[in-house]
Parts: sequence; structure tokens; C-alpha cells
Amino acid sequence: MHNEEGNVFPLYRDISSVMARLNRPYEIIFVNDVSTDPTLARMKEIHCRDPHFHFVDLETNVGENWALLAGVSKARGEVLVTIDGDYQNDPAYIPTLLEELSNGYRVVSGRRRQRVEKLWSRLLPSQIANSLIRFISGVPVHDCGCGLKAYRREVLDGKFVPEGFMNRFSPAVLGIRSHEFAEVEVVDRPRISGHSHYGLNRVFFVLRDLAALPFAVRGPAPWKRLFLWLQWIFLTITTILTISSAWIPAAAAILFALFAFSNVWNLGRFIKAQIYPEFRIKEYR
Repeated sequence: MHNEEGNVFPLYRDISSVMARLNRPYEIIFVNDVSTDPTLARMKEIHCRDPHFHFVDLETNVGENWALLAGVSKARGEVLVTIDGDYQNDPAYIPTLLEELSNGYRVVSGRRRQRVEKLWSRLLPSQIANSLIRFISGVPVHDCGCGLKAYRREVLDGKFVPEGFMNRFSPAVLGIRSHEFAEVEVVDRPRISGHSHYGLNRVFFVLRDLAALPFAVRGPAPWKRLFLWLQWIFLTITTILTISSAWIPAAAAILFALFAFSNVWNLGRFIKAQIYPEFRIKEYR
């Protein structure tokens, strides 16, 4: 949560109510991503009266990707359920996720059928991105952006991915295969407090990062070396074609060089993220 003061208590009540009815051992972990409003204070109030509730307070603002992984790093269960802090994911679907997971899947994701979002800035870009993710990864996911997901612990244990990949490309970025994944339909709720931190500008980042996805899940290090060589090869070809005034082939070569450069940079981020996770936890209770 980042500046979600008005959503802390309502979301906590909804989650704890569902989990109490399930009659299974559980813990709830909220992550404070350096809020400037009383979000953390509300978390501390709940912690004082509910032994099932814990919170992670981060040292610096790291965004949804790393805040999510910070919470995962403190979770103790064999099944981990993630949920967005904006109140739009309904915890009432948690039992359905768990039931589907018990059928042998490793990840089960919510699929929002009626999203409470703007068409041009959120819905259409999301549909295009998910279609590309399905095509490139082979994972039949229709709603990577739905924060309501259930994972078996081994899928996430010790897995750190760069900023943007966990919240945009999970579970495809985690190496999940098509037969290990399932979806359940969920209803998106309207916010009751705060505002969205996402906009249309994320489309560019989705397309840029999507190019590296199939190589990252197969092991980023060898692919990074290959793209490094390809980058210099295409730059050399570009130089030769430019000198020869072959402008159209030169333009094509520079595009391939840029593609290789982007993947070198992105795959390097995967290697760095796994060695040096970017979140730092100030307090956990």
C-alpha cells in the first residue's frame, strides 16, 4: 500500500472475515511502501489487536513489484495469496482460488470480467498486453494485472524479478507452464479511497519488457551474452550500410541493434535483481 489510508481497515476486515470462515491457519501481511499519509499508523493499530496480522514497513518507496516481493519474503505459509491494496480485488474469491489450486495447479489467478476502469487508458492497453503475453509465453493468462493470485510457495520462494515484471507479467515471468496455471472469474470492485498510480505511459514499458520475457524465463545470463554480441554485430552492419548510403537496410539494422541493446539491459536487470533485491525492510511485526 502506498497512501491507502482509507483502504487499510476495510480491506483487512474483508480478508480476516473470509479467512475466519475457512477455518485454516493463516496470516495477513500488509506492506507499507513509504506512505506519506497515516497508512502505516492504521496497520500498527490492527497489529496491536490481531495476532494474525503483520505489516512490513519499507525503507524507501520501491513500487508494487518490490513491495509485493518484500511481503512474500516474510510470508511463512505453503500457499501464498496476493491481493492489491486498493480494495478493488475482492477477498471473497480467496476460497475459490484455494479450491482451484488444490486441483494440482501451481498458480491460480483471478480474471476480471467487469473491470471498473477507463477503456482507453486502462482496459484496451491491458487487453493488448495480455494477448501478447499469451502469445509469447504460451501461458493461457488473460489478466496478468489482476493482483488476486494464489501461488504454491515454491513458485515464489527466493524468486526476485526486476521492477515491473511481477505486477505486469506474473505468472509467465516465473517460468510457469500452461498446464500448471488456471484462472477463476472475479468481479472488480470500485475504489472507496485513494487514486490509481498507473497511467497510459506504462504501455511503452510493457512492450519494452515483453521483448525480454521469453529469454529471461530460460535463464538470463547466456541470453544476455548472445544479445551483447548481436548488438555490436548490428551496429557494425549499420555503420557499413550507412557509409554505402543504403538507408533502408541501415534503418532495419539499427532497429535490430536497439532490440538487442534493450534485451541486454533488461536481462542484466534480471541478473542483478536476483543477487541484490531492491527492497529494504525497516520494520516487520
